Amino acid sequence: FAPPNSGRCLPPPQTPCEYIDEKLGWWGYGRFSEKESWVGHGYWWKPLPSDAKEGFLENAAGNAAADCDVMEDRFHKLKKASVITADYDLLRADFPELYALSDADINKWLVSNAAYLSAGQVRRISKGGDHYEKLGITDVDDYIDKSDLCSAIRMRSGGRAATFFTNGGRYRFVNGRLVAGMLDVKGIGTHELADVSHPKVTGLLNYADALRGLMIQKLIQGLIDLEGLDHEVSTVKFYGIIDTGLAYQGENPATGWKNEKCVLAVRQRQSRMLDGYEGFNFSGVCPSQVLAQGPGRQLRRLLIKYGISAEFFPRALLYAPSESDGVTLARGATGGLIDDFEGTWNLQADSTGRYFMDFTDFYVLPRSPLPKCWRMTEEGLRNAMTLERTPFVKLVMSSPELRRRIFGEESKEAADKAYRAHLEKLSKDDTLLEACHKVDEKTGLIVPNKPKYCMCWCMELDDSEMTKWAMATSKSDKRVPSIVESIRANLPRVALPDPADPPPAPGYERLPVHLQPPTEANVEARHPAYHAGWTPGKKQAPKHDMKCVTLDPKKMGSEGYRFFISCVVPRPIALVSSISASGSANLAPYSYFGAMNHNPPTVCFSPCRNRGGNERDGYDKDTLRNIKETKQFVVHIMSNWYVDVANHTCGNYLYGEDEFKLSGATPIPSIKVKPPRVKEAAIQMECQLEALHEIKDETGLVKATMVIGRVVLFHVHDAVLDKETTTVMLEKLQPISRMGGNTYGQSFGCFDLPRPDRSLK
Repeated sequence: FAPPNSGRCLPPPQTPCEYIDEKLGWWGYGRFSEKESWVGHGYWWKPLPSDAKEGFLENAAGNAAADCDVMEDRFHKLKKASVITADYDLLRADFPELYALSDADINKWLVSNAAYLSAGQVRRISKGGDHYEKLGITDVDDYIDKSDLCSAIRMRSGGRAATFFTNGGRYRFVNGRLVAGMLDVKGIGTHELADVSHPKVTGLLNYADALRGLMIQKLIQGLIDLEGLDHEVSTVKFYGIIDTGLAYQGENPATGWKNEKCVLAVRQRQSRMLDGYEGFNFSGVCPSQVLAQGPGRQLRRLLIKYGISAEFFPRALLYAPSESDGVTLARGATGGLIDDFEGTWNLQADSTGRYFMDFTDFYVLPRSPLPKCWRMTEEGLRNAMTLERTPFVKLVMSSPELRRRIFGEESKEAADKAYRAHLEKLSKDDTLLEACHKVDEKTGLIVPNKPKYCMCWCMELDDSEMTKWAMATSKSDKRVPSIVESIRANLPRVALPDPADPPPAPGYERLPVHLQPPTEANVEARHPAYHAGWTPGKKQAPKHDMKCVTLDPKKMGSEGYRFFISCVVPRPIALVSSISASGSANLAPYSYFGAMNHNPPTVCFSPCRNRGGNERDGYDKDTLRNIKETKQFVVHIMSNWYVDVANHTCGNYLYGEDEFKLSGATPIPSIKVKPPRVKEAAIQMECQLEALHEIKDETGLVKATMVIGRVVLFHVHDAVLDKETTTVMLEKLQPISRMGGNTYGQSFGCFDLPRPDRSLK
């Protein structure tokens, strides 16, 4: 599948793998005796038949009969592509080769690896194609580099996304498993054999939809992280948005909006769920049986709790209390709203059913407990309910409370009259007339139905501040330098308690019983018999098979890093401040960190070597460089309340840049050492350098340097110190630890276990 002389190629599917057996889903659904063998998910790779003609791939709706993932070549490089926004922290975490690169260099890497358009789309934007005039193109060669070609795996269901291999398509096999950098890119155009007869199948992605998808993905992932559900359910995260250089000159037939920029949404790799063996599987949408259990159920419970919907009709309106559109459900709740699928959730998942994506059809209800900027207005909801399908209007009319809320009338007769009057008013709005599906020729009224371009009117008429911001940003010619940061700044900071959780004690965040202050009521729960019935000498074994896999670190290559940090968990984090001989302050976190002794108090952390530079084995991190010059540093323990500030200091900033200013950390003077302290940190340890120990590989190259320091002065927030015992109270310190990958941990669910020669006090 490599284009001639391109040097770029993609491998065949790995085995064993996520891929679906061809005979279980090809050439029609429900026609095979192997129905009981149906896998129900995964990549579905298949070479296209040699006699396939244009229109063969039905990517617009996507069903088990006429849709598959295909290997595709001749993707063309976009000459005018540029990065609009990117999540540089996420990119550095997922792609080790980017760790030492600047943001500008990462932008170049993104364009190099993701800015392509399919051969089918190039034909459509060329002279004679259906998009040539729509995009105002005079010479396609101004936009397309026909000499720079590559291959990708086109994703089914939607027809405009493909998975690209990074770094020229290079890949390798480790222990029989395919290892490669992969980027999912949406907006790359249609396949040459796709059915593009419907005008909405443009193959392109407009900027507003991409920005809205990014915005809602960040919101939902933020809620998942707040609730501590990331081990159960997650999202396919956005790496960034790339401007293709193309823009509609007039109306975009897919959205009805005018003069829209065409962009690429770059995301984490994923495979699409293919669940329907006997029927249509529209755009990878999860059927109710997937959403009724496991990750799907947890995600729906979370969305319901915060008043977020991706339904044609938000069923929470029928259940929610009058003061809120959020309905808090216990984790084990059954019946009622959690088992109500009548609203038809548009939730799309990958093959595992755990990672969800495509959030452009989500909206936040007016009385959601989320910050106001995310919520549509009551007027927006009223307009949406007035224009919706007749069955949905009947639902509103069936509830006295909803009649009063939406139409201001409690009696059905008065509500019907108010509904009619409001429909007449809305039918005079040119914007709504353009967006509606149909207008009654006799009455001139908008016919109740879904809108022309969206799945429901709640999404079409979402008038939240964040949606307005996204629309305004997408229409502006000015580049917003900090789109990702702007979204993060508006994310909620505190999780709402669940019914099953204990109520928070005054002055404390929501904590498990083992972290609550001791009382007569919870003392037994704080000191459980951790394994009841165990006696000395009795073996303790896990439930899983104890057969081991032996790994040689010398043969693991770059995989060794991720494996090692996933083994040694949790790791405490040292937020280290240092200062150069010229007086430039530096602040950075290190999880290769620990306490070495208590008398004298001694700590140790280990900065790894920066890769690249002029030296053969890299160069020192700024922290180590400063400590070598001044022999002093301050170690801070990272706590929950300033984790975002602390995490921001780990960026790849230039030497001499002040991470205190960049992150928002507050510097305060130290007493015995020169580096400043972080005011927000509850524990601050002024340290004098004791020793440096270089860690070398078998060739003698320095890979890291162990920094050993003696604590010469402690500073502790008064609020976290138990003065009677001179110990720090864990429930108030709220320490953060580092886990594997990009995951952080919190000290919840702790227990006390005495030494064999001491009683528990």
